[in-house]
Amino acid sequence: MFDSTNVDNRKQDFLRTALDLFYEKGYESTKITDICKEMDVTKGAFYYYFESKEDILVAIAEAFTEKSVDIIRSIINQPGTSVLEKINKMFISINRLKFKERDWRTKFKRAVKSEENLKLQNRIASSLKLSSISMLKELIDAGAREGEFGDIVNSDEMAEFLINTILSLNIAVDDLENELYKTENDNQECISKIEQKVHFYGVMLDRAFQVREGSFDLRTPYMIKISGEG
Repeated sequence: MFDSTNVDNRKQDFLRTALDLFYEKGYESTKITDICKEMDVTKGAFYYYFESKEDILVAIAEAFTEKSVDIIRSIINQPGTSVLEKINKMFISINRLKFKERDWRTKFKRAVKSEENLKLQNRIASSLKLSSISMLKELIDAGAREGEFGDIVNSDEMAEFLINTILSLNIAVDDLENELYKTENDNQECISKIEQKVHFYGVMLDRAFQVREGSFDLRTPYMIKISGEG
């Protein structure tokens, strides 16, 4: 997922190497010296780019967040498209990105998914919200002005509600995906659970924004995230 538009080549090498080690050995068990040994560099080279091991995970998350924000910004600026269409396009495009970069995301999720890293998980989620909330507020305001939504009451709160809802759904779907990839489980049963979950969240968003049922299409993007097909 890393490219020269986000970080220079040497820093990319650190990110790739560290993530592979986190995946193989576990985040807690991987030391900075392990990363440096694998890359055949000194600790000074590591500290040129990062202040701590945690900073590597933050840099990886920020790279993905930057791409997601670019997607949101480009879709918001598309002319001749309704607000609901833009929101649904955002969901689809971001989940296509997740499917495309599923290998590094698997490694990343394993690295951060522990009680010890709860603070880091919250930091990453907060970074994503801060990066996108103003754009979503602008979009929600436009939807209210154009009569697509009902009484929004407070667009700041609605933007935060939308982000928190999707983050919560992401966690739930990730847990169900873990079941899906265990060969002993019935794949169709897991997919049905995911479909039920995204349908429920979609209905809740429809009601919160006071639009007709089915206006928020969550099934298509989450099927893309799982299988690449919507």
